[in-house]
Amino acid sequence: KLKEISEKIDSIYYLKPYPFRLDIKATDVLKRLKEKGWEIERIPFYKYGFWVKHPERRDMGNTVEFQLGYYYSQEAASMIPVIALDPKPGELILDMAASPGSKTTQIAMHMENKGVIIANDIDIQRISALAQNLQRQGITNTIITKLDGRKFKDLGIKFDKILLDTPCSGTGAIRKSFKTLEMWNYDSIRRLSKLQRQLILSAFDSLKENGVLVYSTCSVEPDENEYVVNFLLEKRENAKIEKIEIPNLKKSEPFLEWNGIEFYDDIKYTIRLWPWDNDTEGFYIAKIRKI
Repeated sequence: KLKEISEKIDSIYYLKPYPFRLDIKATDVLKRLKEKGWEIERIPFYKYGFWVKHPERRDMGNTVEFQLGYYYSQEAASMIPVIALDPKPGELILDMAASPGSKTTQIAMHMENKGVIIANDIDIQRISALAQNLQRQGITNTIITKLDGRKFKDLGIKFDKILLDTPCSGTGAIRKSFKTLEMWNYDSIRRLSKLQRQLILSAFDSLKENGVLVYSTCSVEPDENEYVVNFLLEKRENAKIEKIEIPNLKKSEPFLEWNGIEFYDDIKYTIRLWPWDNDTEGFYIAKIRKI
């Protein structure tokens, strides 16, 4: 048992594979990349997701195919919230914290550029990156807005679906940046948790009846995950958690209690991912319907 625990902890520090998402229309790109010497392996839980299994580091953004928008360099776990959201052509969808655009472009891909996406962010510099990525990917159904996400509930606009990939501590992404560990402190987690609770209420209140909200973070902190979703269930009786079924995705059990607080039983239907589950970043995903 100790050996198993040690191996799991060690996996946090291993150099992760290089994941990317293939554009749905780019049918011959895999062949072209393999001809360049790329060793490619499909991500088992998403048909458009792949890993570059190569011993030395590659610049994923230094190819003609990347500049043409045929693929997007995106963390594998980061693809899961959009899989759970299940966007459809013709829908009105809000990506409340959209920059730099990995999930926005993924949503647009599944919508076949039909319908409307509101891609929002509060940071103008991050919005610049969002706009560049949308342009490179050829996205034409997206409107960029700069607004505090907490104010959406006051606008009177109701969405079919909302993705809230909320600002977080990033403790699930230690393999990407070890500075996360150096910067960690509980006061920061508490401040983020307060913001996340405000954002999730605003997002839920911006849904149409029977609309779907997907809440996600790249954090492993219960204060930012299960606690926030449980808060929504306490405040909104018409919020119902739905089970997320994704074939071949290995999942860990979410927390059902934290700091002496027992969570609603339906929290068990949310997804908690540790880095060792699927060789990805740590992530948390919850799917909530407005009934």
